[in-house]
Amino acid sequence: MLLAIDTSTAYACLALTDGDALLAELNWRVGQRHGAETLEHARWLLRGQGIAMSQLEGVAVALGPGSFNGVRVAVATAKTLAFALSVPLYGIPTLDVIAWGARLSADPIWALLDAGRGEVFAACYDATAASAIWAPHPITTADHGAAASPYLLTTPLALVARISGPVVFTGEWRDATHDALAQALGERARFTSSLAARRGAWLAELATQRAQRGAADDPRALEPLYLRRPNITSSARTKVAPAAEKPGGEEATHAL
Repeated sequence: MLLAIDTSTAYACLALTDGDALLAELNWRVGQRHGAETLEHARWLLRGQGIAMSQLEGVAVALGPGSFNGVRVAVATAKTLAFALSVPLYGIPTLDVIAWGARLSADPIWALLDAGRGEVFAACYDATAASAIWAPHPITTADHGAAASPYLLTTPLALVARISGPVVFTGEWRDATHDALAQALGERARFTSSLAARRGAWLAELATQRAQRGAADDPRALEPLYLRRPNITSSARTKVAPAAEKPGGEEATHAL
């Protein structure tokens, strides 16, 4: 059995799967209460299926980008569970999870998340590409076409400049972002429903594919994918990190 944890934004997702079977799933508006609610809701999900945390055989986590606090809580919680239970850990970028929900599209898929400051996190996917691994298209730069990270922090108008044909947008965005893209691209742009932006089951499905390839992550090395530095950083004089930021912090160990 695998527990999938995604608290990348103000909307959080959990899923419990057994192989290809979905046992339970929970999606809710968490706001800024990621640390207070994630483990509580995970315990509730497991308890509803009569499953103890010790019965888990794997943990999946959405790595971001997204809310700094939300991503940090999810990754710390998942790493703690993987360490404590000695089970495999699978980290999946949040934009990969979002795009997976639109994988039946014949047009390029742009997965978006609102990044604030008039910007979005974005990545482009081609569901028709002959590849066994779900991943975004590599991004090339003007500097001799050198490959860059496929995960972007950009503005809607800069994103439009990268698009030449019909596209599908999926994810979470502000009304202003939707309007800017729709106005610039016209009929070339289609948008998925905001009610189906992310699901824990999609994260679990991608993690199960990784498990079948034997491609687990090292909990000691796995890091969040932020794309932007946090607005608030620790003082250089701080000697000890707060317990909530440690993978083995009190908040996470209470789940066991």
